[in-house]
Amino acid sequence: MKLDKQSLKLALVFKGAIVRRLLAGMFVLTSITIVLVYLHNNNADEYKKLNMTISGALPGYMGAALGLLLVFRNSTAYDKWWEARKEVGALVNTSRNLAITLNGLLPFNTPERKEVSNLLISFVFNMKAHLRDQVDKVSLDILSKEDRMLVENAKHKPVVIANIMTNKIENVWKRNLISDIQQSLLIEKIHGLVDILGKCERIKNTPIPMAYMYLLKFLINLYVIMLPFSLVDEIGWLCVPLVILLYYILMSIVITAEEIEEPFGYDLNDLEMDKIALNIKNNIEEIVTHD
Repeated sequence: MKLDKQSLKLALVFKGAIVRRLLAGMFVLTSITIVLVYLHNNNADEYKKLNMTISGALPGYMGAALGLLLVFRNSTAYDKWWEARKEVGALVNTSRNLAITLNGLLPFNTPERKEVSNLLISFVFNMKAHLRDQVDKVSLDILSKEDRMLVENAKHKPVVIANIMTNKIENVWKRNLISDIQQSLLIEKIHGLVDILGKCERIKNTPIPMAYMYLLKFLINLYVIMLPFSLVDEIGWLCVPLVILLYYILMSIVITAEEIEEPFGYDLNDLEMDKIALNIKNNIEEIVTHD
């Protein structure tokens, strides 16, 4: 696979971010390892009397167990990221389908045609902001004064927008401009948007238990601290770069998992929600034509 300049730049930025987060731990572990090797090389007799060397089998067993835990940790985090990606993909498809249905069913002379399409765009951007615990005011500019006021005063803006869209479809149906089946089809699409919103909220609000994360980090630190005690007799000063390398590799897996399990933010490994929302907006504006 060809690695372009942009991908290489992102990889280096991500690597640098990991190093900064691990710098304090790497310094402490390096200091402990240097002291251990120094004592072993310069005070060999006293070191042996302390009987600080441990069997190489113990870190081996711990490494095997730790490997299983890391695989499970990374797998659960990626499952959340992939589920989020599928739901965002469903948001794209459902938004397009609703726009196509609006364009095909609502008469050109109805004000609801433009209002609902604008509400749909606003729903997408407000859903993105809601998943980031933010408020999107820019997308409200395209709404009517009455609709904007309702959304601005709402605590859960995406749900209120969906409710307004439903009410406008009901008004068109009551004026006999669309049939019962057409009304049901449009409302079904809106309900689909709310279902996607609920699934994304579940992904966002269901983190990995903190006790599990702390336990994994504790075991990694314990493993890396114990390792030099079993290898110092054989490799001496090489224990120092080995400890740094192992700590970096193991903790990088944990940090990467922590990033991708919260996929709606701004981290390098998160979903490109801004780009996806803008693409949906462009699709809706292209699909729905107005007089």
